[in-house]
Formats: sequence, structure tokens, C-alpha cells
Amino acid sequence: MTPPRVVLVGAHGHGRGHLDQLSALHAEGRIELAGVADPRPPCPEQRAAAADAPWRRDAASLVAAIRPDLAVIVTPVHTHVELAEAAMRAGAHLLLEKPPAPSLAGLDHLLAVQAETGRTVQVGFQAFGSGAVTELRRSIDAGDLGEVEAISATGLWWRGEAYWNRAGWAGRRFLDGHDVNDGALTNPFAHAVALALTLDGSGGDQSVRGVDLDTYRTRPAEAHDTASARIHTARGTRVTVAVTLCAEAEEDPFVVVHGSRGTATLHYTRDRLVTPAGDTLHPRTDLLGNLLDHLADPAVDLLVPLAATRAFTEVAEAVRQSPPPTPVTEDRLADLTALTREAAATGRLYRELGATWATAPAWTWTPEAS
Repeated sequence: MTPPRVVLVGAHGHGRGHLDQLSALHAEGRIELAGVADPRPPCPEQRAAAADAPWRRDAASLVAAIRPDLAVIVTPVHTHVELAEAAMRAGAHLLLEKPPAPSLAGLDHLLAVQAETGRTVQVGFQAFGSGAVTELRRSIDAGDLGEVEAISATGLWWRGEAYWNRAGWAGRRFLDGHDVNDGALTNPFAHAVALALTLDGSGGDQSVRGVDLDTYRTRPAEAHDTASARIHTARGTRVTVAVTLCAEAEEDPFVVVHGSRGTATLHYTRDRLVTPAGDTLHPRTDLLGNLLDHLADPAVDLLVPLAATRAFTEVAEAVRQSPPPTPVTEDRLADLTALTREAAATGRLYRELGATWATAPAWTWTPEAS
């Protein structure tokens, strides 16, 4: 079989890893790296990785000229909808980096284009390829944990000024009239949110019934760096996410499924699962490899189809529509680590825990608001 012709859109930052992977697959003969698009010129190492593939500044013109079989899109989120649509209409299947779109309207538009073009879209929630996630889903379905009573996610990271200044879109809610919707919940801890909702199993057009939200920022950036969210799902599960990029001591983020017969803790960055049955590490399936296998044999299930990201995007829509995050100076974030753990474990938001700095007004999003 002729290997699929692949273009990479976005080769710096996170895209650099994709370029190296595509270069290796090209050398193996599994794909043909047919082009790379990035407004910034390549360094010598990137040029070598791209080999003879053309490198253009403009992604749309590259995709239109090459009409690839597959496009890997690793660009700022506010560019996803336009670039993904152009690639699908040019005949390409997609590996689209997460989040797939900055708004629910953007996701719905992409789903409509996908239905029209018949293209396959895998979204880059890499943690979904973890065997730990597969095993936890199996355990839930088998009733090992009893009835699922709640799900929680906790994120304790620290990101300094370099993180917020790394690109013009970083830390922005809007840019040049476009939704960006950056922030702790929607970008660095997007995996935690998406995994918690996926493990709940709610689906359909309104898998989320409501989101109680409070958000805070310690820097001039528009977006929140600290937030708690209580999500009410269509199955009636309470999913609570508490995350911060201001933690004094970083910890691996984790998702906990609270069942009537026990709990399971998923350390998704390490593919580690702790259940009443034991503490286990699991292998991870690469999303690009899974997409290539699926395209070669549709009997291979796609790990993160575009439609499966709707619940996450509903939470992202809640963040998009929410009031601006409440400013707070970092030195006032007393007991932040303990409060973050307590919020996730109890289902109470920061402002409901009596923290003196947590003064965000009560705010709730429902699907009817969209």
C-alpha cells in the first residue's frame, strides 16, 4: 500500500515532538512527510527532520497545494477551527491537538464539517491512550467500585512568567476578535477535566447539565491560573475539578473515582492506577499510531474521536462565558494546596471553603445559556 501523505501544521513548541515522530515514521516508510507549515522558519535540526518536505509559512496554501491524506494540526487553539476545516475540505483526516475548539459553537462547526466531508478526526488528548484509563473504564463497567457516587480531579502545578509570556495567545481569553479561552481548566489541566467526564460516561448533545465555577488570576494575564468547578453530568454524577498553576510544590495531577465499594485513583501523567486491587503501571498507545491503524482498518477503534470531546467542550464553554477571573495577589493564596485537595474531594468550590481570598461571585452555566 502507498503510505499516507501527511502534513504537519505547527512545528515549534509542542509541534517539535510531532515533527520528530513524523520524521521517524517517514524513515520507516509508514508515512510520507509531504510538507510542514509554520510561520517561523526552521532551525537546522527541524530542517533536517523535515528532510525534503517543503516548509511554508502559510498552512492553508500548503494544504491546498498538497491535498494530503492526513494533517497533524498543532497550532494555537484559536486557529483550530479554521485550519481543521480547510484540511478536511482538502480531503485530509486529522490529528487535531487538544482542545479541539475554544467554544461549543466551534466544536459544533467542526462536527458539521466532519459529517459533510466524511473525514476522521482524532483529538490529541494523549492521556486517553493510557492503558490505565482502559483498565479503569473496565473496572467501573464491571462494578468493581460499586455505584459511582462522584468523580474528582486535582491539579497542583506552578507556572512562572515565562509560561504566560511564551506566545501572544498565552493567557488570553480573546485575541483579535477570536476566542482563545486559555486557562488552567481549558489547557494545562484539560486532560484532567476530559478524563473525569469520560470516566463518568455521559454522552450525547448535552452530557453536561450545569457547571458551577469560580476562577482566579494572580498575573496580568486575562485567563485564570486557579479555578474550581463543580460539574453536574447527564448521569447525575458530581464531577469536581480543582486546579492551580500557583502551587508552591508541584504534584502529579490525578483523577479519583469515588464508588460505593471503593475508590480508584488515576495518575494520568504516569499511567498509574491505584485501586482496591492494587497499584499498577500501564503502557500507553500513541494517538497518531492509533489513527493510522484505524484508517488502515476501521475495525480498530479510534481512541479520541471528535464527538467524544463534547462534554469537555461544554465545560470550556462555561469558562468562555464566565465572568473574568477574580484578581488576587499570589502571596494571599494561603493554604492553596490544602484547599485545592479539599475542594476536589468534597465537591465544594474555593469560595465555599471559607478562603479569605476566594471572593469570586457565584456563577453557574447551563446548556440553555449557549
